[in-house]
Amino acid sequence: MTRSDFNKYLNELNLNSEQEADYWRLYDKINEPKSPLSYNQRANFLLDELRKMRVKKNPSIKKG
Repeated sequence: MTRSDFNKYLNELNLNSEQEADYWRLYDKINEPKSPLSYNQRANFLLDELRKMRVKKNPSIKKG
């Protein structure tokens, strides 16, 4: 997921500034320069972590 795609995604979530900062920290950590992970690996890891955050934010959402 590119930075602009991620920004669009965050805009759709309507997060408060603290939550948005948490999401950006996660994005930056996964997409660190010189990461040994491929683009697809980073994208899959990011999506998995976003799902976890979404479930934490709204426990009524079930994994699956």
